[in-house]
Amino acid sequence: MDVLKESLQKKSKLGYAELRYHKRQTFSISVKDGKIDALNSGTVEGACARILKDGSWGFASSTVLEKEKIESMMENAASLAKSSKPKKERLVNLASVKPHVDKYETVMKKDPRKADKEELVKLVLETDKAVRGFSKTIVSDTVTLNIVDDDLIFLSSEGSEIHQRVVRCFGSVTAIAREKGNITSAYESVGAQSGLEILDKTPLMNAGLIAAERASKLVTAKVAPAGYFPVILENRIVGLLAHEAVGHCAEADLVFGGSFLADKIGKKVASEKVTLVDDGRYPNGFGTMNYDDEGVPTEKTVIIDEGVCRNFLHSRETAQHFNARPTGNARAWNFEFDPIIRMRNTYIEAGDYTLEELAEDIKEGFFLKGGLSGQADFNGEFMFGTQEAIRITNGKFADSMRGVTISGNAFEVLKNVDAVGKDFLVRVGLCGKEQINYVGMGGASLRTKLLLGGAK
Repeated sequence: MDVLKESLQKKSKLGYAELRYHKRQTFSISVKDGKIDALNSGTVEGACARILKDGSWGFASSTVLEKEKIESMMENAASLAKSSKPKKERLVNLASVKPHVDKYETVMKKDPRKADKEELVKLVLETDKAVRGFSKTIVSDTVTLNIVDDDLIFLSSEGSEIHQRVVRCFGSVTAIAREKGNITSAYESVGAQSGLEILDKTPLMNAGLIAAERASKLVTAKVAPAGYFPVILENRIVGLLAHEAVGHCAEADLVFGGSFLADKIGKKVASEKVTLVDDGRYPNGFGTMNYDDEGVPTEKTVIIDEGVCRNFLHSRETAQHFNARPTGNARAWNFEFDPIIRMRNTYIEAGDYTLEELAEDIKEGFFLKGGLSGQADFNGEFMFGTQEAIRITNGKFADSMRGVTISGNAFEVLKNVDAVGKDFLVRVGLCGKEQINYVGMGGASLRTKLLLGGAK
């Protein structure tokens, strides 16, 4: 901190300046089929400078944290800002923000820095053993546990001085079943921004048994039929839809490129049952922090309010361009990257329906569970995988079928929402926009209509 502050003061004439320090400590375990596949512990540490001079940014980073190197890094950033100016199509101006001097630390009961790592390895091995022993149909599994412990410092020439410690503990289980020539897999994850107490609240063992049970059940199940059906989307899939197919359309840098929401402020884009937010302060959210990597306080930003588009997600630069408030969405993966607009915890707010009530008015449809990866574009068009499709007949849950791909336009799907459940959750996520970053994705199960892929 002292080295950064002294360097910032000495080089104050370079232009508007930001210095970020980042120390990331990681611990990870992966067990595959009863054997430790990977066991890693490491630290990455460094600093970066971002200089704004005459409407142009310059950026440089270093893993050497000596005073001379930090000053040289700042000079390099200023030089890059100057040399890049002729290439700029649009000069950079920043929205004004109040400088903050503050500290934030993940609320924890069990600090992973004090944890017995051998006990964590034992936990993963026991989970793996339970998964493989669940059924003779389970032929392979992978169990992981990860701890990511970030120390972050942000300083600016405007007077900000912010220190944050963000701790994330999370794990996952993949189970593969085989029977009568059929093979299927199931996946379940747990975790949060939290100390290791999250593994008491959402046990890794439970995730393993859920994945094993689902893989065993579905290995001989039929594939759900293709067609356009009324469906209930499980909360885990709703989170994926909220993030991938809707949230990206609200990121102001992508709005520049003409995303679906670019001209939709004040217009209805979804059912009045849908309120979609991006929340930087959600308790234990995977993307939660008090300040972004521009030193801007995070907040709960309502993107869609009862069906109407209200806000975009902003950095200081885009906020100035759109004549809006910075929303605290500028985030960087680590000190080697400059911040870009990223979501934090994106979710659809809960309603008041039980799952049984959501199913009551469906004559023939499906309850889709277990969201997998997929793809979406900036017009809201998406295609996602699902793990399980439970048939709904005359308002009652019936047999389970193997999951199918779902596709369509997210905003059309959201316009068809006529009921939202109360089984709200926010789960862990990793977004890959330009540079990866941790995010939360969530919501409650909801009822809508969409296209199922599959074979009859």
